[in-house]
Amino acid sequence: MKEPERLLQEYLRINTSNPPGEEEKAANFLKDLLFQEGIPVKVYKVASGRANLLAKLGDGDGAFLMMHHMDVVPAEGDKWEVDPFSGEIIGNYIYGRGALDTKGFGIAQVCALLRVKRENKTLKRPVWLLATCDEETGGRLGARWCLENLEELKRVAFALNEGGGIILNEEGKVHRCEISVAQKIVAQFGLRAQGEGGHGSMPHRNNACEKLIRAVEKILNYKEPPRLIELVENYFKSLALFSEGEERRIFTNLHKAIKEREDYFLARPHFNALIRNTYTLTVLKAGEKVNVIPSEALAYFDARLLPDEDPKAFLEKMKKLIEDPEVELFPCGEGELSPPTPLETPLYEALCEVIRKREGKVLIVPSLIPGATDSRFFRSKGIPCYDFSPFRLRQEEMKLIHNQNERLSLENLYFAIDFLYELTLQVAT
Repeated sequence: MKEPERLLQEYLRINTSNPPGEEEKAANFLKDLLFQEGIPVKVYKVASGRANLLAKLGDGDGAFLMMHHMDVVPAEGDKWEVDPFSGEIIGNYIYGRGALDTKGFGIAQVCALLRVKRENKTLKRPVWLLATCDEETGGRLGARWCLENLEELKRVAFALNEGGGIILNEEGKVHRCEISVAQKIVAQFGLRAQGEGGHGSMPHRNNACEKLIRAVEKILNYKEPPRLIELVENYFKSLALFSEGEERRIFTNLHKAIKEREDYFLARPHFNALIRNTYTLTVLKAGEKVNVIPSEALAYFDARLLPDEDPKAFLEKMKKLIEDPEVELFPCGEGELSPPTPLETPLYEALCEVIRKREGKVLIVPSLIPGATDSRFFRSKGIPCYDFSPFRLRQEEMKLIHNQNERLSLENLYFAIDFLYELTLQVAT
């Protein structure tokens, strides 16, 4: 088999920007790799050019599932140092859209699975690999489709997905390891205002744009009160042990801090997202010509709720906040309720054991992801799912996800392969 970096280069060269996706080409690429090594694998076509893949090393109940998604977000090629779909190696890094999110993780999973197969290990539980489409635009054709249509996924004991990771400080030393066990609920919504059209030279009081602006302003002027859930409180208290000065005082006295030092959290978007429901205005649509009053205006909000919130109750609160019968609030999709995964499973224990074996006595923190991954679909079905990408990254490297010049170091690729191989042996042999 080719070296892992060559495999990743080939994977990155398959343009799976979503939209439109075209993940079937990537699924067939992975299928060929796995089939040549004698691993049973099947590609499930779900739409034109769209597909998911499931490979199974062993069969039966209690499977350990490794998963990643094949689609990537679009790339603005003119802002990259290289072609974002070239897989070019510069120095010690492989460049390409998806190197971090999540094709690098996917190749590490494939290589780890192939190593287990070649060594003919006796498995006490099956080890499966799922590669999905459509994660970047909601997962309807990907993880959701798989759970609704592939009966064997009901036999999964626990799953490992993207997220979390080994976070380095500025000196390149391990600061902490985060294993995500929960994520916020997606509750995106839109506003639609109707009005009377007309010529821009003759203003009137039935202007859809003006109605929409008033409604948007009410939402933006309202600030959800901060609230600590147990998972987040324990997360900050763990960080306090490795913090100094002001941060240590804030993390140690959280309830007092979120009331008296709210400015600290508001200035740090990630921390702020952990302590409250958030809603961000992302899209405004109205009119096509400066001298024409449009009859309709639209606004869209990306809302993310704490895991114990009720999305329907939240949207009702937003409707009451607007208090305008001429502005319609409508949900954009259905938010998946995603209760936190418990820590008392063989997979979580194995993750901690392998982390300590490779990194020593480091801080391991269960965490909440402000965004969304395919894990929410598994958690909603009661399947324990942990988000942990075994890459050793500084903060500036983590910011490359969905950004220009996304790249993964060769060291991280090989580290992830070794980590996933050891994890598989720990949990399945």
